[in-house]
Amino acid sequence: MSVDEPQLKRRSGKDAAGSLSSEKPLQHHDASTTSRTSPSVSEFVKYSSSYAFMTVLVLSFVTRYYRIWDPAQVVFDEVHFGKFASYYLRREYYFDVHPPLAKMLIALGGWLIGYDGHFLFEKIGMDYMSNGVPYMMLRGWVALFGLALPPLVYMIMAESGYSVIASLLAALMVTFDNALVTQGRLILLDNIMIFFMLASVYSYVKFYKQRYQPFGVLWWTWLLSTGAMLGCVVSCKLVGLFTIALVGIAVIYDLRRILDIRRGTTIPQFCNHVGARAFALIAVPIAIYLSLFYVHFAILTRTGPGDAYHTSQFQMQLIDNPMTKSSFDVHYGDHIAIRHRETGAFLDSNLGRYPLRYEDQRVSSQGQQVTGAKDKTDNSYWVIKPMENLDAFAQFVARRQAGEDIPKDELNKWVVHHTDLIQLQHAATEGNLRTHDVASPLTSTNMEFTTLALNNTANAVDTVWKIEIDGAKSNSTLLKTSSSFIRLVSNKHGVAMWTHPKKLPEWGHGHQEINGKKDPTAKSTLWAITDIRGRQITAEEVEEMAKKQSSMSFVEKFAELQGLMIKHNNALTTVHPFQSTPLSWPLLTRGISFWTDAAQRKQIYLLGNPVGWWISNLALLGFALCLVAIEISDLRNLDAVDGVVRRHIQRSGGFIAFAWFIHYFPFFMMGRSLFLHHYLPASIFAYMMVAACFQFLFVHPYQHFALKNWNSRARALLPSYSTALIFAAVMAIQIATFVFFAPISYGTTGLTPEQVNSRRLLSSYDLHFQK
Repeated sequence: MSVDEPQLKRRSGKDAAGSLSSEKPLQHHDASTTSRTSPSVSEFVKYSSSYAFMTVLVLSFVTRYYRIWDPAQVVFDEVHFGKFASYYLRREYYFDVHPPLAKMLIALGGWLIGYDGHFLFEKIGMDYMSNGVPYMMLRGWVALFGLALPPLVYMIMAESGYSVIASLLAALMVTFDNALVTQGRLILLDNIMIFFMLASVYSYVKFYKQRYQPFGVLWWTWLLSTGAMLGCVVSCKLVGLFTIALVGIAVIYDLRRILDIRRGTTIPQFCNHVGARAFALIAVPIAIYLSLFYVHFAILTRTGPGDAYHTSQFQMQLIDNPMTKSSFDVHYGDHIAIRHRETGAFLDSNLGRYPLRYEDQRVSSQGQQVTGAKDKTDNSYWVIKPMENLDAFAQFVARRQAGEDIPKDELNKWVVHHTDLIQLQHAATEGNLRTHDVASPLTSTNMEFTTLALNNTANAVDTVWKIEIDGAKSNSTLLKTSSSFIRLVSNKHGVAMWTHPKKLPEWGHGHQEINGKKDPTAKSTLWAITDIRGRQITAEEVEEMAKKQSSMSFVEKFAELQGLMIKHNNALTTVHPFQSTPLSWPLLTRGISFWTDAAQRKQIYLLGNPVGWWISNLALLGFALCLVAIEISDLRNLDAVDGVVRRHIQRSGGFIAFAWFIHYFPFFMMGRSLFLHHYLPASIFAYMMVAACFQFLFVHPYQHFALKNWNSRARALLPSYSTALIFAAVMAIQIATFVFFAPISYGTTGLTPEQVNSRRLLSSYDLHFQK
């Protein structure tokens, strides 16, 4: 006998209704009722759950696939996610802030129908038909995940102990939500992520129901299924971490129950429970997440638009990357052009001088100007010189200028390395690059850059620079054109060469200011050597460079990409005309314009079902008040609610409420731009709370044992047909609202300005074609 079996016997099945989920859904009828019903009614009751599920499935199909071919143009973020799917099919590397699973699934749908990825979804409104894009199949593939959401909601509610009518209510409210329908029939990610979110919750509910038969086949099946679905949801979007937090906290609560000394659990048994959950809910999701990125890198092997986000070493792993073809060793004596990575300005100098006084009356050195030029000219080349073996270097330069064929072994002795001390001599004016303790023209806190005449040996120490190659692992790392990002750090002053977009006054020819930044580790101090003047590259050298290129391990590529994803996701702070705040989402004060066709007066506007969202807000508030009332009744020693139902309200209802909370409130702590579609996962749990409250208040068998003091006269006020009427009324309002807003959810019907404005229930609904 397992540890949990005595508890199961003592509770006689009542704990099932009071837990997160019950072993059997609460029934609509008792034995006496069944005995008095006709065979046909009895059969209907027996299969009512199946009928309800099939109804949900059919209606979900209809709402998601209705005129899915309309519009035949690129809509909203199909620009991004359709494009990413095309890049997978072309095997060209791209960069995105989201993990790859949902986009790979979209690409899989395209691959299955033979789509070759020729279309790149460049802007909203581009025509699919004229470009030969199988967009209906792509949308239909994604819509399968949207189709599955209402049935999953039904199964979660049914497995959690709710009646057929309550489960049906939750599923149908999700079915007829305008935002979920709009989002679920386009080439977008959110419904794929929500599918795995609900699959995770369903798997965990099924696992929890096996708690009295631990370590059995079903117990392991649903535990591993939960872990796999969690791995998938976080592999679609990083907000899937909210679902991991939800299940993680539920697991901690469950482990606390198992550890209770009154259950007789031994420490080894408890450790087995912890170990099994750690393996399935931590190791399995991590393995899935890593595996999907491994596949991501294995598919995207060719150079593409995402190259520029990465380090040179990463870029050079990609087939046909331009950096591989132009990455060659830099030798002392080479005439090099140096370009700022961030602004693209070339290190430049000319015979012009800094003015004696700047506009703020500060005095300059009146030295030769060193600036950042947009275009490369003869003034953009510098001769790189060593600080030692000067006599041998002079001979080497003379031999090269004479056109002598220098052996490769001897040539390699003059390759520049990481941490080498160098000088940079301006090729046109022959002055050495210098920084000194004089304020720069525009940034008074930074040091001025100028040049120093070769015969000025007294200040030559100001012209010594240390080459620091970004990401170099040893001093033997070679400096290369294009692929090496470098910092030039003053050996005396410790400042790094830096520039910024602000232009110098007229005397500076509109160039950027170059100065010495006191933080030499800043990313904005990185430069690259773009080319070597006069250097002729042979085909043999190109082939040799490709062979010499060191490879990156999967772990190195994964770590680099994760850092970039987090960095760029946090940097999404640009103001967007349709962004909104988390506080406004439950109130549904505005939506998002997805697509417009002014000529035909059509538009797609992402907006939830207003009545449904407002009802769900009331349900969440009502549940909170219900919990407060129960606590107050405890303080007053009142026993108004049956213990079994009370546990069900607190545990199952509490789980749904916490699921809504954990998928909503973290957005208040985010600094990035946010949109209404970020609330869609939470909105589903809000709909489930409507059904939970409906069951508690109106489902007759639930009331029969829920309210001890509910007398026969009071029960007569809400017979079963009245419950059905309330269900029908709620759904009629939900469906009517859905149909009313359907023209702007589907974009299939042209509306007059009067019709558009009639749908502006709130003045903040910024629909198009208003009067």
